This record gives sequence, C-alpha cells and structure tokens, in this order.
Amino acid sequence: MGRHLGFCAALLALAGPAWAGNLDPDLLHLCPPHSLQKGVLVGQAPECSWIKRGPAGQIEGLAIDVDGETRFRSLMSELGVALAPRLLVPAQTLGSAGFQISGELGTTSISHDQPFWNGVAGVQPENPRSSRPGGWLTTVGLYVRKGLWVPLPAVEVGAGVVHLLDSQLLSWQGYAKLAFVEGYNDWPLPSLAVRGSGAYVTGSDQVRMKMASVDVILSKGFGVLKTFRLEPFAGWSFLFINARSGLVDFTPSCDAYLVRTAPVGQSLGDYCAESQRGSPNDSLANKAFADQDTIRRHRFFGGAKLKFAAVFAALEYEIVPSGSSRDESKPNGARDTSGKQEGVSLSAGFDF
Repeated sequence: MGRHLGFCAALLALAGPAWAGNLDPDLLHLCPPHSLQKGVLVGQAPECSWIKRGPAGQIEGLAIDVDGETRFRSLMSELGVALAPRLLVPAQTLGSAGFQISGELGTTSISHDQPFWNGVAGVQPENPRSSRPGGWLTTVGLYVRKGLWVPLPAVEVGAGVVHLLDSQLLSWQGYAKLAFVEGYNDWPLPSLAVRGSGAYVTGSDQVRMKMASVDVILSKGFGVLKTFRLEPFAGWSFLFINARSGLVDFTPSCDAYLVRTAPVGQSLGDYCAESQRGSPNDSLANKAFADQDTIRRHRFFGGAKLKFAAVFAALEYEIVPSGSSRDESKPNGARDTSGKQEGVSLSAGFDF
C-alpha cells in the first residue's frame, strides 16, 4: 500500500512548488487602464479607468461597470470548469468492500484570446496581447474512492484534490454516488447512477469559489480476452459555480500607509496625488466585485475504464457548451460570455 500511495503522491508533486503563477487570478487586470497626466498624479502613470479622481488628484470613488462585472463572471465560469468536480467514473460502484486510489491528469480548453482572460497575473494591462495564457489549462490531482454499504449496497464516495499548474489554486473535491441499476453483466442492460459532487477552491485571496454538480451516468462493463475488464461510460452533468471576489486594491502602486503618514517633503511616488497626503483617501480604491447569482454550465462526457487485476486506467472526453447564464440579482446584470470548452482527462491507479 505504501508504494501505491507514493506513486500517486508523485503524480501530484508534478504541480511543483507553491509560488504565485501566471494563472493566479489578478482581478485588477480586468480593468482597462488609462494614462493620467502630470498634475493629477505626480507624474504620468497608467491607472484603472474605473477610478474617479477630483481636479487635485484625490480619489472620489470607484465604479466597476457592467462590462467589468461581465468579464469577472466569464473568467470565473471558464476557470470553474477547469477546476470543477472530476468525473472519470463509470456508473457501477466499487462494491461495498472496494477501494480505489488514483492520480489524475486533465487539460481543459479556454477562450484565452478573450478580454476576460486578462484577469490573471501573467497578463499585463498595459500590453494585454502579450504573455497571455495558452489555449489549454492543465491540472493534476489525487483521488481516493470507496464503496459503502449504508444499507443501500450500491453507494460510493470519493474525495480528492486537483491543482491548476502555473498557479497556487487547489480544488478540494468530494462526491457521493448512488447506482440504481448495476451488476447485470450477462444482460444487455447498462448500469445507471446519479452522483452529487462539491468542490472548494483555495490558493487565492482575490477569489473565493465553490462548486457543485449533479451527474447522471450510464456505463456497461464486459470482459476482454478473459484478462481485462473494459467499461465504457457516458453522461450529463449540471455544474453550479458560486464565485465571490475578495477585496482588490485598484491602486497597488500607491502605498496607502505612506500616503497617510508621510511628512511634507517626502515623495509619495508617481502613482499618488499630493492632495492625498495625510489622509486615508487611497483606501477608496479598494473594492470587491459585486456578488452575483450562481453561474450554471452543462457538461456532456464519455470515456472508458480499463482494468487489469488491481491496476486500472480511465480516459474521458467532455464538452461544455458556451455559458449563457445572467446575474439576475440586478437589472441588466452581468452575462456569462464564456465560450465552448473541451476537456480530456486521464486517471490511473489501483482498485482493491
């Protein structure tokens, strides 16, 4: 057992050390910059266009427009699909005594050329066409699954963690699956199961993300050459993404503490206005994106699990139609403009 755990832990270690990466959310980058001339700030400097300043340069307010809220919703939608609860299981459960441990590798397409993908650390607002993320996001993960007798004999639970490479984001996941029909190996009758899953994303102080999904799965297993067991599966999933913004400093190059405490004659830097000296005025540029209604996405998936003795591998393809949900909590709320996404996942490990 120890070497099996070590094998799967090594797969997860491919994520590398936990430092800030290009794919970590940086919501300041969702704001189009504009240049303020000398006299408003000490020198010419780019700044978020949502900030409103008075004639002397003091901050009068910050208003995130509906386009900004739409970019936030769309970014969270596509990022949520990449970090959503893993599928990769057939309808048939492991059995009341069954146990499985696996390492998982996945890749998910994104609309990387769309403006909402400006909202990650690797893209600079002054030149958003350079250093963009690629068209696919890669994740690695570790999962354990266990069959239960509770007293329904066809129940399975699972838990795991998925890491988005080139970021600090971790998606902590769990699920419970109930098979209504299974075990009819000699009949042309597929196994049928429903599954409920949840995930919680950590690793960013700018974004708080929770996800849930309801899945319907069909599968049918059969022997191959009296040696292998092949189990194709397919299904549909309804994914719910609840994303909340943390507090964002829209003037990160202006030190609010320095502005409040610096004596006369000490430079405040090019990104602060002299009229702000001795006051907490810069704190008006700290704001979170407004809370929005839950984002909803459909997923359709298909794949197969191949098992030999205690070793198995599973391959899955999924397609996620374009997002279309809207924030109904306010008139003319933000829209989900995410594009169609595809995903390919590979799982390998041990069934006991």
